[in-house]
Amino acid sequence: MSSLVIFSKNVSRMAAFYEAILDAKPRVEPSGDVRLISERDEVLIHSIPKKIARTVEISTPPEARDGFPLKPIFDVGALGAVLDVVPTAGGVVTAFQFTADGLTRHDVLDPDGNVIQLRGRVSSSPGAGSQG
Repeated sequence: MSSLVIFSKNVSRMAAFYEAILDAKPRVEPSGDVRLISERDEVLIHSIPKKIARTVEISTPPEARDGFPLKPIFDVGALGAVLDVVPTAGGVVTAFQFTADGLTRHDVLDPDGNVIQLRGRVSSSPGAGSQG
């Protein structure tokens, strides 16, 4: 299992996104943060302190925050089905996709604009195969 902490201005919106994408079970912490646990991953959505949150701008739809030195990668069962959920969960499916080692990898933006990569078997990704 991998673990990740994501700081967010809107904990409930981000938790709903990752819950849908990772098929994870949410557990609300006493602090109001949300811990999402799936078979493979544990993601803690942690609130940004109010003083800092006031300085953070989040657009709708989110714009990529691509200046970060990290990109989390999550394994998903049916990549095509998960990509269909991304926009309804508040994220953005980007055009960047490639296949390596028998897995199709597709970049998406979460509701705060963080770039993450979802990967799954090629056969589980209907219509996927174009490179962006």
